[in-house]
Amino acid sequence: MIALIPCFILHQRPYRETSLLLDVFSEQYGRVSLIAKGVRQKKRSKMGLYQLYQPLLLSWMGRSELLTLTSAEAHEPRYILKAEAALCGLYINELMVKLLPLHEAEVEIFAAYQNALESLQQADNTQLTLRLFEKRLLSHLGYGLVLDREFDNGQLIDEQQQYYYQADAGLARWSFGNKQAAISGRSLRHLADETGFDSQSLKEIKQLMRTVIHFYLGGKPLQSRQLFTELHRLK
Repeated sequence: MIALIPCFILHQRPYRETSLLLDVFSEQYGRVSLIAKGVRQKKRSKMGLYQLYQPLLLSWMGRSELLTLTSAEAHEPRYILKAEAALCGLYINELMVKLLPLHEAEVEIFAAYQNALESLQQADNTQLTLRLFEKRLLSHLGYGLVLDREFDNGQLIDEQQQYYYQADAGLARWSFGNKQAAISGRSLRHLADETGFDSQSLKEIKQLMRTVIHFYLGGKPLQSRQLFTELHRLK
């Protein structure tokens, strides 16, 4: 039995008539799938606990991939994400559900996730928050971006030149007619140093990250990204 481990719920859905299936991210055991039995039928249910962005202490038991939740309690105040920040939180959660393996400790990503929620709650630059979290997640998964040199010749990047990123290789020099999104050496330097960002570099970095993440998702669409598209269409 695992007792009172710091966790966040990444996703939940109803299970049968009275229970919930929870996709949980824990500090010590990584991503786990839990069933919260009977919580939807109890008059004094803890349903309010099982919200996104709520730091929890969870206990569970079992030996299969689907484990049984045995207790839950609030650990710290819930992060309150509003408007676009809430969609950013959904995007981060969806990335983690789709990219993180089950039952592997992810202490560094747990800390990065909390930092991202804190930044989103404060309504800081949401795009910058997403880009830095994406960078840390990819690095932790072993897909770290090589941002300082071209992959085919090892030549250091030039801030005045244009490049594109090939997810399974690295940076290459962009040329006219190339269908890949271009990113300047200047923007690459901003991402590598994690400083100096501006609207242009964030726009280019967003395209780079979208290309790389699309590759590692195997082309599968993200529902949260579709929500972003719909929101911007309505605006």
